[in-house]
Amino acid sequence: MQYNSVIGRIFASFLLKFIGSLSGFLTIVITARFLGAEGRGFLGAEGRGEVALFLNLLNLILAFTSTFSGSFSYIVGNLRYNLERVFNFTLLLTIFFMPILALGFSIFKYPFWHYILIAFLFANVLYYIEGIGYGIDNFRLVNIIRNIPSVLTFILTFLLLSYKNSVNLAISSQVLAFFIVFLFIFPDFIKFLNFKFDFEILKIILRHGTFIGLSTATTFLLYRVDFFLIDKFYSKSELGIYSVAISIGEINFIILSFITSAVVGRFFSKEAKSVLKQSVIILWIFQLIGIILFFLFGRFFIELLFTKHFLDAYLPALIILISTAIYNPVSVIAIYLNVRLGKSYIPFVIALFSLTFKFFIALFLIKHFYLIGASLSCLFAYTLTFSIYAFIYFKFIKN
Repeated sequence: MQYNSVIGRIFASFLLKFIGSLSGFLTIVITARFLGAEGRGFLGAEGRGEVALFLNLLNLILAFTSTFSGSFSYIVGNLRYNLERVFNFTLLLTIFFMPILALGFSIFKYPFWHYILIAFLFANVLYYIEGIGYGIDNFRLVNIIRNIPSVLTFILTFLLLSYKNSVNLAISSQVLAFFIVFLFIFPDFIKFLNFKFDFEILKIILRHGTFIGLSTATTFLLYRVDFFLIDKFYSKSELGIYSVAISIGEINFIILSFITSAVVGRFFSKEAKSVLKQSVIILWIFQLIGIILFFLFGRFFIELLFTKHFLDAYLPALIILISTAIYNPVSVIAIYLNVRLGKSYIPFVIALFSLTFKFFIALFLIKHFYLIGASLSCLFAYTLTFSIYAFIYFKFIKN
């Protein structure tokens, strides 16, 4: 593979991801403006849940269940199994998880559990199909699933909140977006459905996918443990401000996403190591540009989009932006370990260690340094994680 072919795929993915990610970010802006800081972080006595908490709960669940999609990529792309043997499990695994989630919500009494279950049904199947898309290197399919839900969510959120200022309607827009994309994608795969239950495929998914699921769920907690600790120690208004800081600081994840969308399908080729190296270099270039721009214009950016009430998010957002820039190459290497080498237990062990480290350091820093302490916990934990992965790369992968 030529170097410019990797760049070409990345820039094609960038254009699509830019639209999807801009839509997702504007959805955050809309909810912040309509609902205010407390609306971004508040769950009131009347059960009027808030958007940031709903999304974090849904994403935490999907962080575990949907990452079995990595097993679908591994089975189809690396082991070369036919889709007729594999596709049934996109539905079977999703249906298996649903009563477990319903039981969990009945115990913890979350008032919006029915919204999460419906969104989960459609989103989880879509993410499994995305995993198949990587395995067959279907660039179009992957980018539709990655980006179109965000575009639809933005449109629906704007329309529904313009009609009525309601958190319920903001949450409903997320559910409807996944449902519409499901209706668009799923008919193309009905031909692969059959009534055979392949125990060999199931064993591979469980053996390989369980560690991926545990790793991703642990990584999501690594991203969000500071968020939940802010919720514990400070007011909901401050939680709303910090949720904006996280949203800005994690813009680098958007860059990571369009790069992985472009290159993961190439991890099954002979040039996999070269693709891995090139993608990390390009990732760092994009991230450095973003950090410089936000350092120079960040305060103006926040006041323009979120109003001056969110200016306290500037410095935490800048620190998180630097932290995620350090961390993101870790995600690329972890994906390579999962889908190319099948070593899904390694990212899990590292993520668990990093989460433990971040929890204790965040517990100390947040108590003493408020939102700055929360963002510094990201910097310290992500730097440590990157150091571990750098050792793994140069010791076991590079050569």
